[in-house]
Amino acid sequence: MRIGEKITWTPSAFEHELNGERANKMRKLRSVTGRIVYIHPARRYYMAEASVGSEIIRECFPINER
Repeated sequence: MRIGEKITWTPSAFEHELNGERANKMRKLRSVTGRIVYIHPARRYYMAEASVGSEIIRECFPINER
């Protein structure tokens, strides 16, 4: 895992779309493709960012290397 590496994920904010009033319009969860922009020095987590429309979203994920 390196900074700049591409990653695809479903943002946690998108997971709630199926529960709300948009459930009739959206039946499939959307995933985004972005890149890793930060890795914690002790390798506890990494931050990924992706462009969604004209906005940039960021989300952190744990690193499970055991």
